[in-house]
Amino acid sequence: MLPFYKKVAYGMGRFGSSFLLSLTGLTAFWIYGTVFELNWFLNGIALGVSYVVIGLTHWLTGYYSDSVETRWGRRKPFVVIGAPGLALTGFMVFIPNWFLDTATYAANPEANVALGWTIFAYYLFFICAFKFFYAFLLTAFQAWMPEITDEDERALVSSMQNTSNWIANGLGVVIGFITPVLFIAAEPGLSSLGLTVVLAFAIITVLFYLPSIIWVREKEGIVIPKRSMVEETKTVLRNDIYVKWFMVVGFLSFSFSAITTQIVGYAQEILLLTSLDLLLPPAMALLASIMIFLYIWIKLVARIGKGKSMYISLFVLAVLLCLTPFLGALIGTVSNVLVATLYFVPLAATMAVYYLMSYIVPADIAHVDELVTGQSRAGIYEGFKGVPLNMFQAVSAVLLGWFMDYSEITTGGTEFGYLWWGPFFAPFLVVAALILKRTNIDPDFEELKHSSGPDSPVIEIADDSEIQ
Repeated sequence: MLPFYKKVAYGMGRFGSSFLLSLTGLTAFWIYGTVFELNWFLNGIALGVSYVVIGLTHWLTGYYSDSVETRWGRRKPFVVIGAPGLALTGFMVFIPNWFLDTATYAANPEANVALGWTIFAYYLFFICAFKFFYAFLLTAFQAWMPEITDEDERALVSSMQNTSNWIANGLGVVIGFITPVLFIAAEPGLSSLGLTVVLAFAIITVLFYLPSIIWVREKEGIVIPKRSMVEETKTVLRNDIYVKWFMVVGFLSFSFSAITTQIVGYAQEILLLTSLDLLLPPAMALLASIMIFLYIWIKLVARIGKGKSMYISLFVLAVLLCLTPFLGALIGTVSNVLVATLYFVPLAATMAVYYLMSYIVPADIAHVDELVTGQSRAGIYEGFKGVPLNMFQAVSAVLLGWFMDYSEITTGGTEFGYLWWGPFFAPFLVVAALILKRTNIDPDFEELKHSSGPDSPVIEIADDSEIQ
């Protein structure tokens, strides 16, 4: 049983990194396309490559964090290196003007093609480095959960993580929506306010991981696997539930990536939330929705299960995405503050259930494997799912970049792209829901503890018919 103060220490670690990821994910595409005038398609390619990097890093970190032996344990060295690396590279994404003449390029992109390629190279390098350190840090950090908690503790620990995570995401959304305030338009770059915000949260990222580094220890007696990465990968891919789960997450993330990448531009350009007084009411409603529905989903999961809860949320979220062009048509006849508030509340509510499940389900799958085989391979389970997940997101980013570039070429502006991205990406949520319908993510641990043994194959335990 993990002491309460260690639960808090572990739960709060995600705050700084979640804020940086949220802020970067929400604003980088918009900043480089709008403030620094980078070609939208190149913008999407850079973002897409970063997803490939994060996917491969998840996989490799998952394997190596399962395999290394140090006096600090298996996971902690990754956290010690990853937290400052993430903070530094996240900060660098926002300051290309410190090193490059972004003002000259933004004033006339057509006449400064070589400079545009240099800005693209800078963006590509630092967004990829940022995603590398994020995966390097978080894969090992999340793989700690089944090794420091019991199954009956995970909902509470996950809720603590999600509270920290969602507050950070909420703040990231708020700051993301007022991105123009953080930049100086005449000389593209962070304003003094923007510099303060980004630098402060880079420092917070490191500080909030320190309690986990100091206090958290994995359980004793964990068997460290001595097999190759190929064999470990084959082992997890024989787990039917795991394969179905990462396919669910893959199709889901195809749409989630578009939401997080496009929502700031949509809020700015379509919903016209361009000032703090317009932003504050929907932003506060969003934060309230996050906190309230996180609690509601926890209660609902306990009553109807993880699978049904997530299945419902996916269909509702698909419907919400289909509404993006219609909301744009309402602006001017209905208060944009009211429209944004009524839209962001259910959007946050439906996305919340996945963020809750993204911690619990991989930990449960790894725990089932450990019960069956007697070996802990939480790292490879946590890590490998990042490969298909981020490959989906990479395609999504490139496709979104193409979609925005197409909008500019065919209509002379970005309005078409901002209006119709929602219906374009909504069907992938339906595909995810249909796969989830055939995937059991509610294992009966009590039955498994009594019926499984070290010689039982994982795929038989993971199959629906064995658990139901």
